[in-house]
Amino acid sequence: MANINLNNVSKMEDELRLAHSDLIAFGKLFLADDFMRSETPFFHYEVADALMNKDYRQLGVILPRGHGKTVLTKCNIVRDFVFTQDPLFYGWVAASSKISVPNLDYVKYHLEYNEKIKYYFGDVKGRKWTEDDIELKNGSKLISKSNLSGIRGGAKLHKRYDLIILDDFEDENNTCTPESRSKIANLVTAVVFPALEPADGRLRINGTPVHFDAFTTNILNGHLKAKSQGEDYSWKVITYKALQNNGTPLWPGWFGHKEMERKKKFYADSGQPQKFYQEYMMEVQSAEDAMFRREHIKYWDGQFIHDDESEMSFIVPDGDDPKPCDIYVGVDPATDSARRDSDFSVLLTLAVDCDNNIYVLDYIRNRSLPVLAIPGENKKGIVDHMFDLAKFYKPLLFTVEDTTMSKPIFQAIQAEMRRRNDFSVRFKAEKPGNRLSKRDRIQEILAQRFAIGQIHIKKHHYDLDREITTFGPRMAHDDTIDALAYACKYAHPPMNAKKNKEGWYKEKPKARSWITA
Repeated sequence: MANINLNNVSKMEDELRLAHSDLIAFGKLFLADDFMRSETPFFHYEVADALMNKDYRQLGVILPRGHGKTVLTKCNIVRDFVFTQDPLFYGWVAASSKISVPNLDYVKYHLEYNEKIKYYFGDVKGRKWTEDDIELKNGSKLISKSNLSGIRGGAKLHKRYDLIILDDFEDENNTCTPESRSKIANLVTAVVFPALEPADGRLRINGTPVHFDAFTTNILNGHLKAKSQGEDYSWKVITYKALQNNGTPLWPGWFGHKEMERKKKFYADSGQPQKFYQEYMMEVQSAEDAMFRREHIKYWDGQFIHDDESEMSFIVPDGDDPKPCDIYVGVDPATDSARRDSDFSVLLTLAVDCDNNIYVLDYIRNRSLPVLAIPGENKKGIVDHMFDLAKFYKPLLFTVEDTTMSKPIFQAIQAEMRRRNDFSVRFKAEKPGNRLSKRDRIQEILAQRFAIGQIHIKKHHYDLDREITTFGPRMAHDDTIDALAYACKYAHPPMNAKKNKEGWYKEKPKARSWITA
C-alpha cells in the first residue's frame, strides 16, 4: 500500500495528522505498550521535537540510564519509515550485537506485525528482512551494526546515509584504554561522518557517559563549556541528570524519589557509589585523575551523645565503646546562590576522638540557601542552621569560608547573637588564601588523614562519598569535601579526656515506669 495521503485520510485523519507532526502522539497511537506506561515527562517532548528537527545536523541526546533514549529513537525510525514519501537510508550502531539485534528486531516486529500500523499503512515489509539489514516496500533501508566499522557497508548501495544513529555505542569494554577511545573518535570522524549525505545527512548520538575521555563525554563537556561561555557549538545537545538541581526526579512517574534512593543505596552497598553518579547524574571521572582512593575511606555506623551533666560529647561507633570527642563544623557557602547552576552551600559536622579519628556526623547541602530565613518562606538560612547545630552538637568551632560573598554571613551571626541573646556560635572566618588553589588546599588538609585511614563517613553520605572518590581537576562539585576540609583544619583531639581514662561515661538509669502489668 502506498503511503498515506494526509489530504485524503478517513475518519481518523485528526489523530493521524497529529501522529505525523508529533512523535509522542505517534508513540501513544502506535506503540502504546511503551508510551502509555507512565505520564510522559517534559524532557521526552523536548527530545522528540529534536529528533524530528532536520535542522539539527549533529544531535546528542545524553541522558541517564533507562530514561527513554532508545525507545524514542525506535519510535522515530518507525514513524519516519511509514510516513516518508522518499526512500530513506538509516544506519544504527550499538556497542554489541546483544544490543543491535534486539533494536532492529523491535523495528521489524512493529513494521511487520503491529495491527494499527498495518491498518493505516498496509504491508510495508520489503524484499530484505535480516537480523542486521531491512528494506521496506517504499525503498527505505535500515542497517543495524554492532561496531562503527560496519557503517562502511553503506557504500555498497551507492548511497550515503540520511541519518546515522550511534546508540549506546560506547561501553566499559571499548573505552577502557586510551587506544580504544582514540579508535572510536577516529572512526566517528573519519568513517561515520563522511558516510552521511553531504547536503542534509544527520548524525545522532544517544548515550550515557561511561568514561571521562569517551567520545560522548567529550561532546557533553564541549556543550557545557560552550554554554557557559555563550559560544556556538556544532552539536545540539539535550542532557539532564536523573535528579535535577532542586532534588526533583527528572522522570517522577518512572524514577521517583524512592526508586532513586534505592538505586543510590544499591550502588553504595555494592561498594560502587560513584557508579550511581556516572549512570544517573552524568558525572564521571577517570581513575587516573582521582586524588583519593576508595580504600582510603572508612565507614562507620553508630551515634552521637552529648552529656549535659559533664558537658562532654561522645561518639559511639557501632559495636564499640563510647569515646570522648569534640565537635567541629565546616561551612562552605555558595558564592552565587541566585543561579540555578550555582554551587551548593554546605555545613558539615564532624567529631574527632582522642586518637584523632574523624567521624562525619552529618551535613546540610543545598542550593540557594539564603543567609537568614526569608519571611513567608519555609526555608532556613545558613545562619539559622548554624544556631541549630550549635544547640544540638555543641561544636567548639565553626570554620566559615571568608570571601566577599560571605561577608553578610558574619554580620548576620553577630546580629542574631544579640537578637537571640545566644552567643554559642563560636566561629572563625577562614580566608581561602592565594598561596594554593582550592583543590591543592583541600588536598593539603585531607590527604594525610585519608592516607592513614582517619576519616570515617556513613554509607548514606552519598554526595561526600562521590566527591572524595572523584576529587580531582575535572570533578563537577567539590563543596562537600571543601566543607570537610574546613572542619578538619582546626579539629584536634579532646583535651578534657585522657585516652586511658575509664568509666568516664555511665549510662543514666532509666526511670521506673509507673505503668504496671
